[in-house]
Amino acid sequence: MNITLLGAGAIGALWAIKLTQQRHNVQLWTRNAETKATLHFNELTTPTTTNSYSFSCNSPDDLAACELLIVTVKAFQVTTALTPLLPYLNTDCVVVIMHNGIGTQSQIQQLLPHNPIIYATTSQAAFKPTPTTIQHTGLGQTSLGAINDYAQYLSHIAALFGAALAPTQWQANIYQPLWQKLAINCAINPLTAIHQCCNGDLARPCYQSQLDGICLEVAQVMTAEGFTTTQQQLRHQVDNVIKATASNYSSMNRDIFHHRLTEIDYINGYLVQQAQRHNIDTPINYQLWQAIKHMESLDHA
Repeated sequence: MNITLLGAGAIGALWAIKLTQQRHNVQLWTRNAETKATLHFNELTTPTTTNSYSFSCNSPDDLAACELLIVTVKAFQVTTALTPLLPYLNTDCVVVIMHNGIGTQSQIQQLLPHNPIIYATTSQAAFKPTPTTIQHTGLGQTSLGAINDYAQYLSHIAALFGAALAPTQWQANIYQPLWQKLAINCAINPLTAIHQCCNGDLARPCYQSQLDGICLEVAQVMTAEGFTTTQQQLRHQVDNVIKATASNYSSMNRDIFHHRLTEIDYINGYLVQQAQRHNIDTPINYQLWQAIKHMESLDHA
């Protein structure tokens, strides 16, 4: 397929390379006017071996011929990043949105009223030690699903992603895995960002009561939203991720470390806003949301 990838951060670059390995025609759409880019990649299975991949960039002609647009910018960047591409996009171009958190769906449907829109969430892990170097650092499930009628019968897109980087799954209701991922992000991301620690540090005794409280609040809101779960189930999932990604740093940890804005409004912030709709009190998630907002304000006053 002719694929354009918008947002070549760690996860975006990982998908661009993996889809290129499957012989898809992938171009990158970047913030600057470059026409070519080379990325140096270390596979998860052979971390000491580096392979290089060259991409064309920012070609309006390639964008007009694009059959699949994958958007991997941060949640708060999606609308701004997509808008300049709209004059070139064909209405039959499938658009896949992949970011942490929930809350951009209505904006995207207004922006692209006639395109098939798929949302995706992934637990694949990647690290970008330099702007042109990418390391695949962890395997995880990727879930995709339609959020409008145009995309209802596009489950083959999940197979395309799966051939590039397994495991993937097509979801009849994508909001279920989006909420599951939100629960994990609510627990891990702000704590690792505030304390500037790796994920594995959250297994220490000093974090256990906070993790319990976060999972209880998220379970209450998820159940009110129609996705029945329990504190125990969410806590088990969070603990599994902490263990499986013990040496990794969360994306929010890295954003705070590098003085960048975070996706907190679409993670704990979104959770708190949905809780208010159901008259559910979420003081722990509210406190974490405000703590990260305060840290951001110190760098972006």
